[in-house]
Amino acid sequence: MQSQFAVASSAHGQSPVLLTVFAVGGVVALWAGLSWAFDMRGLPVRRTNTAGQLRLLGALLALAGLVLLGIVYALWQLG
Repeated sequence: MQSQFAVASSAHGQSPVLLTVFAVGGVVALWAGLSWAFDMRGLPVRRTNTAGQLRLLGALLALAGLVLLGIVYALWQLG
C-alpha cells in the first residue's frame, strides 16, 4: 500500500529529470519573454495597444521563466 505513494514522497531524493525539465522550461520562457518584451521589429503593429499588450505578455512570460528557475533552485537546495 505504501509503494503507491513513494512517487510523491522525497524518499528517493531529487529527480534530475524534473529539475532539467523545469530548468529548460524556465530558460525558454525567460528567453521568449525577453524577446517579446524588447524586440518590436518583428511584431506587426496594427492597433495602437497591440505593441503594449505584447510587451506586457512578454514581461509576464519572462517573469514566469524566473519563477520556474526559482523553483529549480529551491528543489535543488531541498534535495
